[in-house]
Amino acid sequence: MAGSDGKQSTGGSRARDELKSDLADFEARLRKKQKAHQQPQNTAARSSAMGIAFRLTTELVAGIFVGGGLGLLLDKWLGTEPVFLLIFFALGMAAGILNVFRTAKQLSAQAEADAKDNSGS
Repeated sequence: MAGSDGKQSTGGSRARDELKSDLADFEARLRKKQKAHQQPQNTAARSSAMGIAFRLTTELVAGIFVGGGLGLLLDKWLGTEPVFLLIFFALGMAAGILNVFRTAKQLSAQAEADAKDNSGS
């Protein structure tokens, strides 16, 4: 039967009910996805990545400072101003880079072992 605006009352009601049902289903799926991807997981991953980046940076900078410091001390002690500073600065850079590679390799192996443990259980 047609209403005053020319629409069928039963057909329009059924369409509205279907839309409400679809909307409720969508909201339920959305809430489920939001719970699965909550902020603390992202924050933990971000802070872990920042910790790793800080650790690698510290490894590099420490090697450079130790090498440069040793070179500076040797130069002052022996009176050969820039020679040992340059040599030990370069050695400190090389040691720092090697430390970064070793640490990155170790962290990568640890992440792979964690991934295997998580997928196996």
